[in-house]
Amino acid sequence: MSSKDCSTVSMQHLFDVVTLGETLISFSASEPGRIEGVAAFRKRLGGAETNTAIGLARLGASVAWISRLGDDPFGDEIIRTLRGEGVDVSAVARDRGAPTGLMVKEFRARGETHVHYYRDNSAATTLSAADVDDALIANARRVHLTGITLALGPGPRAAVERLLACAADHDVPVSFDPNLRLKLTDARAAVETWHTVFPYVSDLLLSEDEARLCTTAGSTEGMLDELAGMGFSAVVIKRGAEGAVGAAGAARCAVAASGGAAIDSVGAGDAFNAGFLFGRLRDATFAESVELGVWVAGHVVGGYGDWEDLPTLRDHQAVHGDLRHAQVPR
Repeated sequence: MSSKDCSTVSMQHLFDVVTLGETLISFSASEPGRIEGVAAFRKRLGGAETNTAIGLARLGASVAWISRLGDDPFGDEIIRTLRGEGVDVSAVARDRGAPTGLMVKEFRARGETHVHYYRDNSAATTLSAADVDDALIANARRVHLTGITLALGPGPRAAVERLLACAADHDVPVSFDPNLRLKLTDARAAVETWHTVFPYVSDLLLSEDEARLCTTAGSTEGMLDELAGMGFSAVVIKRGAEGAVGAAGAARCAVAASGGAAIDSVGAGDAFNAGFLFGRLRDATFAESVELGVWVAGHVVGGYGDWEDLPTLRDHQAVHGDLRHAQVPR
């Protein structure tokens, strides 16, 4: 991955977190069962990066999202919703020649969620390095990315590479969630691509299955040790109903899952990312950040939406009291 010049005028941090990726309109089945037999659907929006962005904004962080959307009613809805949630969308381009992507979710027996994507040739697949605002990256406190964007095609991958190069030039920490999507890429190709990104990543936030793909260890503890030895500032392995384990230098922690029974697990990993990153922004300890991530994720799995049940900072304060600092430091 080659670094391009990313010189900008130094200024105060514009945003706590900047992220980049695709958001789609989501049609969720209104009742359990195979999609062929479902008569009605609820319309929402969904996207890994904006799920995390909304979670961060609800907790009190300032967040900007870079993307491309169709110049269509679905794109209008996504812009309107994100603005309403406090996410800055000024870096989002609108495309008259490509539509906003769609996904359809069905809920089968035994709690299985199946997602069908209709994103080929969507506006987000036309993302390119030209869509990345250097000043926005250079003056962010953090950048958050997922492997989904890398799998959307050469243009989106170039956008990620540009963003990473700029973040590296300006010492902006990068968090990365591989977020493997086998409907976009095969596992071997995905892992090869992740390894090109890893040298730029400070915080690696991945699932247990993804950790298994990246390591040779046979246990979760072994996978954590192996990943921690790759040079990341922090590694968290998200274990679903088992909670999460993490390593940051010599520090290790294991946090049990919180919340009740899971209804829809889609979006839980993104929610964890929001809580964890907010803890990092607040200079909480590593263990406190993992605990906050698990707590936020527990709210999302109890509902049918990817982000609608994301909690606010006031929700957290009502149960746990304040975090280490009263305000997000600037």
